[in-house]
Amino acid sequence: MKAFVLPPAGEPAVADRPVPRPRPGEVLVRSTAALLCAWDGHTAAGAAGGAGGAGASRASGASGGAGASRLLGHEAVGVVAAVGNGVADGLVGRRVAAEGHGPLAEYFRVPAVGAGLTALPDTITDHQALYAAGALATGFATAEGAALPAGGTVAVFGQGAVGLSAAVAGRRLGAARVIAVEPEIKRQRLALRFGADVVVDPAYEDSAERILELTGGAGVDTAIVATGAAGARTAAYRGIGRGGRVAFAQCRPAAGRGGHRLGRMLRLIGDGEVDPVGITTHEFPFARVEEAHRRLAAGEPGMIKPLVLFPAPA
Repeated sequence: MKAFVLPPAGEPAVADRPVPRPRPGEVLVRSTAALLCAWDGHTAAGAAGGAGGAGASRASGASGGAGASRLLGHEAVGVVAAVGNGVADGLVGRRVAAEGHGPLAEYFRVPAVGAGLTALPDTITDHQALYAAGALATGFATAEGAALPAGGTVAVFGQGAVGLSAAVAGRRLGAARVIAVEPEIKRQRLALRFGADVVVDPAYEDSAERILELTGGAGVDTAIVATGAAGARTAAYRGIGRGGRVAFAQCRPAAGRGGHRLGRMLRLIGDGEVDPVGITTHEFPFARVEEAHRRLAAGEPGMIKPLVLFPAPA
């Protein structure tokens, strides 16, 4: 099979890897679609500098002589191709997603239990399911973990896929006001589309001072940091009110309870409450995944979340 890997030295590249065999309690998934995460670019850059790679996939990757190479990616959906011992054969042929699992490879394995593996309803597209298992779930997990009070005010720093999802979550969790902090115009527009009431541009104004102005000097109840931009962390702490909280988004959702969070995200999408596919800005076939990763890692203006489509089996 083909897989997008981070070698011990050099740039990420597509390489041949053996198709992994599902171990007892696991399923083998044939990938149909995936999303690229900016964190994979940080992983590659960190590895090049000797800092390691927190964003690389581990247990769900291929087995065999991969050496120190690591599979990149963690947002993929697909169809169950095979099951290991102890897993019902009825899963074969089912479309599935799992929270925070799914490397950029034609096949990957995942535990049938404990990783949030969920069969997808026909009413949900693969594209939508990718967000339900990835950025949308991460945004909700961050907002819920911050204990945002109903009727409160939240500021979300960074309007990439996770930040936009956190803005959606803030609105759905009962925030009376959602303030987005983002310098890029395309992301600012998306922020307003996805639930923000106002956008603060840190390139032209002191974001903390503007937040205090917007809240009458009280500050926000919750600040969510979904960016590594310089100054965002400090501004978040300066912009919260007395007793306020600052939460930091991760690159993938914390494991849900048996797919509980993933199921909730799928219901939100299925009920028409939110359709996150508008966050996707580019589409690539898997044959061009190296180009897609390179452009995302370089911070190409206007690129937020690239969709990668895998070829159908011959």
